Amino acid sequence: MPTYRASLSKGRSGWCVIFTHPLLDGSGGLKKRVRRGLGTRDETAAQILVDQLNNILQSPEFWSPSNRQSLEAKFDPKIVNAFLDGVGPASFDPWTDRNKIIPIPGKDQGYAVIQTTGATASGKTTLLRQMIGTDPKTERFPSTSAAKTTTCDIEVIMGADDYRAAVSFLPRDHVTQLVADCIAASAFTFMESGSTEDAERRFLEHSDQKFRLNYLLGDLRPSVSVDSEEDDSASEEDIHEDGISTEERDAMGKFLRDCIDRVAEIARRLTKTVAEGLGQPISELAAKDKDAFEEIAEAELLKDESFHQLVDEVVEEIERRFEEVLPGSELKLGRDGWPYLWKCCLSDRQRFLKTVNRFSSNYAPHFGKLLTPLVQGIRVEGPFKPDWHVGPSPKLVLLDGQGIGHTSDSTSSVSTSITKRYGSADVILLVDNAAQPMQAASQAVLTSVVSSGHSSKLVVCFTHFDEVRGDNLPNVEARKNHVKGSFDNSVRGIGKSLGRDAETSLRRLVPDRLLFLSKIHETLTVKNTLSTGSLEHLLDFAAAAIRPVEPDEFCPVYDVANLIIAIQRAAQQFQARWSAKLGFAPLVGEDPEPWQRIKALARRIAHFHQDEYDTLRPVADLVKDLQEEISQYLAAPLSWTPSIPNSSQEEKRLRALDSIRQRVFEMLHAFSTQRLIQSHLTQWVTAYDYRGQGSTRSRARDIRGVYEAAAPIPANRPGEDGNDFLFDVRSLVQSAITSSGGEVVGWRQTAE
Repeated sequence: MPTYRASLSKGRSGWCVIFTHPLLDGSGGLKKRVRRGLGTRDETAAQILVDQLNNILQSPEFWSPSNRQSLEAKFDPKIVNAFLDGVGPASFDPWTDRNKIIPIPGKDQGYAVIQTTGATASGKTTLLRQMIGTDPKTERFPSTSAAKTTTCDIEVIMGADDYRAAVSFLPRDHVTQLVADCIAASAFTFMESGSTEDAERRFLEHSDQKFRLNYLLGDLRPSVSVDSEEDDSASEEDIHEDGISTEERDAMGKFLRDCIDRVAEIARRLTKTVAEGLGQPISELAAKDKDAFEEIAEAELLKDESFHQLVDEVVEEIERRFEEVLPGSELKLGRDGWPYLWKCCLSDRQRFLKTVNRFSSNYAPHFGKLLTPLVQGIRVEGPFKPDWHVGPSPKLVLLDGQGIGHTSDSTSSVSTSITKRYGSADVILLVDNAAQPMQAASQAVLTSVVSSGHSSKLVVCFTHFDEVRGDNLPNVEARKNHVKGSFDNSVRGIGKSLGRDAETSLRRLVPDRLLFLSKIHETLTVKNTLSTGSLEHLLDFAAAAIRPVEPDEFCPVYDVANLIIAIQRAAQQFQARWSAKLGFAPLVGEDPEPWQRIKALARRIAHFHQDEYDTLRPVADLVKDLQEEISQYLAAPLSWTPSIPNSSQEEKRLRALDSIRQRVFEMLHAFSTQRLIQSHLTQWVTAYDYRGQGSTRSRARDIRGVYEAAAPIPANRPGEDGNDFLFDVRSLVQSAITSSGGEVVGWRQTAE
């Protein structure tokens, strides 16, 4: 058995302990390296704590989480937490953390929940500003820009008496890995091209464009102008208010230049090692050898102690940004000392928004003091009210999040971070760009909403309507009809793939739930009757959405045999798509994914316990494929009780079917996560840890093995995995049908 020892390390704010954890896996097949602050500047006291940890590391009988109570009786709790945190199931639940501080009100309190979704840059966050009445020039909340701005969940509760906020943060381990990614990317750039400017850019901005170190640490080339709406109109006073002093800016620049110099030194050292491993200089590598270069370089980097030291120092510098806890606010720390929640209560609106903006802003003059990249979610409540609305503040909960991206294929799945909120929403607001309406991303949302039985909640809001122009569009009505034509085309396409019920459900949205907005980046006045009228209509719909509905009169009866066929088709679609993505079998419209993206997906699942990476969404894909096939199965019952509804009762029939679809959709999220992720975490860790020649194929093979075990295609004589999958899906659907008042015939439990 390897020998594990902890050592003392000097940090910026006190002594730290560093050790390799015997029970936790890190990157590259190595055990996880842990660095933890000891909360003391006294070296003697710190060494006593390190000695206690070494006692634990040298005694495997202490390593079980069940021993926590006895360990805390013998050792300092800081040391027990340092060793046991991360051992056992993860408990990171930021939604619950925020809910403990500010609960989401519901229908019982007269509140309607509106979930906004739409493609990046469609204008959904700008629309959120209009709904809550924040000024685009002086308040700038939430932040907007033409790029990927909303990188976390934002929840706004209108109509409350006081201004309160709850902000949850990414865990330390997640932040540490993102910092390591940035440093590694910068080092690889130095090694490949030698470009200092490109290396600096990759150091300051993660490849996913959501984690930006320049927001936290400042810029090497600070500039007042940025590409966001608010900066076009920001006054000189706005730019310097609460900005960063020259002394602070110089100190930040010095730290960043030191970091870049150290990255360059690491790169120089690695260049020599990697070139020796490859047998030739990196500059002479052919394109086909680049993959081998990156694999070897990453493996060497993970063994480089100076790399880990630099990561630790950057994370420690980031942690210092939490030190300015403002009056009226409180920062809650986890057992590892890392903040997991910030809460605030203030009566002054301007002061409140100015404080919260530190966690959500993208304002360039404040780079170096912003905590935006660390935020997982923001929840605020207060007496927000739009100026265009006459009367009391609407009782609304507005949910905003990351844009769904510009997918190239309307059959793409929608992120589970969006779809899992459908059930709790009273209104699903799809925000689309009228100048380029109904592109693939918006069509994917429409398909998702209708197949999951939530079409009755759907409102489509077309922004940028003032940009719809053409010689053939002489007036507002012609422009509206032009946009509606694009919507009709999308509806026809969805009807062809999902059936008549899906098309009928979407056509019911016209014209009452197609809204048109223009110039909403400006403060709306009574002259903009198009936008204000549409927004008032949205408020009316939200108020109607929470009124009680009469119970369903009709209950469908199903034959289980047809369900088996639907499950088989769904599994075939899922397997075919991912076989193509992994490079095993061709599929029209589905190209093999680059190995770096497959590897990134494996890491997100194995180490971050997330279910997707960018557009690679195995859980969302399985949910989508199963839901669409099951939705069509549900659309054709064997019979109805008491009788088949006639054409005049079409709405009641669709409502009865949608209630079952909604229940199935809700259950499929937990089901798919369990089968694809939770039951196979060890295999995902193994898949990510492959290194060296042949690792790309081995990783793809193992991931395909996970998918084949988790969602096997039912055959005439399925094996054990196939039987379990088939039976579990059948049980899930049967439960959804019977709990909604329906019936399934031909159903026989395995035990019988």
